[in-house]
Amino acid sequence: MNQTLAARDTTTKENAYLALARQGRNGFWRYLVTLAAVIAVSIGTTLVLMVVAYVFEQTLDPNAYSLFTLLMVTMLPFPAMLVTLWLSQRFLHCRPIRTLVTPARKINWKAALISGVVWFALAALGDLVLSFLQPGNYTFSYDSGRFWKFALLSLVLVPLQTSTEEFLFRGYLTQGLGLLGRTIWLPWILPSLVFGLLHSANPEVGLYGFLWTMPSYIGVGLLLGWITLKSEGLEPALGLHAANNLYASWIVTFAGSSLPVPTLFTIREFNPQVALAVFAVSVAAYLAVFYLFPSFWRKPAPDLIVEGENHET
Repeated sequence: MNQTLAARDTTTKENAYLALARQGRNGFWRYLVTLAAVIAVSIGTTLVLMVVAYVFEQTLDPNAYSLFTLLMVTMLPFPAMLVTLWLSQRFLHCRPIRTLVTPARKINWKAALISGVVWFALAALGDLVLSFLQPGNYTFSYDSGRFWKFALLSLVLVPLQTSTEEFLFRGYLTQGLGLLGRTIWLPWILPSLVFGLLHSANPEVGLYGFLWTMPSYIGVGLLLGWITLKSEGLEPALGLHAANNLYASWIVTFAGSSLPVPTLFTIREFNPQVALAVFAVSVAAYLAVFYLFPSFWRKPAPDLIVEGENHET
């Protein structure tokens, strides 16, 4: 456990985070039931919310919803999905949901906070550089009457959304796929691809092109999966994902954004090629910090607990 992050073993048996899936009951059918339940709850909750929205908005067209209604309909299914996942962990897999986060005795909230701050700062630095390289493309669009209301709402809803996605993709699916092979490559790559492709329905994908927008979605999935497996904990991914979406909710937006909330700045002409290049540089910078300062992410060895296995199906 004193190895550096760069030297961590790439086998599933040696990875303390993936080894957590061997606790409790881990039969394949339990994963199928859980994923089916999560999908059903997501669809069911969305339909119920759309019925409620119709009462207030008198339309079934989400494009005609008020911003508040749109946020409620799109965001509230996530906590329902998270509760479903928790129930599955508790009653189907018979292990604490904490085991989707860490093999340690306590969740390392400091790692989540530092990860989020680093990514938030890199995003701000990227936009600052672009604002100098593209004079006039960033406009100050702050509206105090609208900004603070939706900023506070985002502070509640966005972490619920991002945490649900992390628990599901980097937690549940990643650990489950770790049972199928000997190396980390399948549990790293497959959830990242699924995560990215599920975002293909986002409005910016249709507006700016699949080939230029999807690499960022798949890329962030790969980044989140990599730091989860290398730190052997979900905390850095939880912090990064929340910071990424909060930044888009608070600081900078553009036409066609999947989070159409009032922000401090608006990009007049969004260039997906430039955005992809900035994303790649941000990933490289984040990973440099991640590997240079491993003590931020990892728990000391004595605090790690990987309990006995139970292969009961």
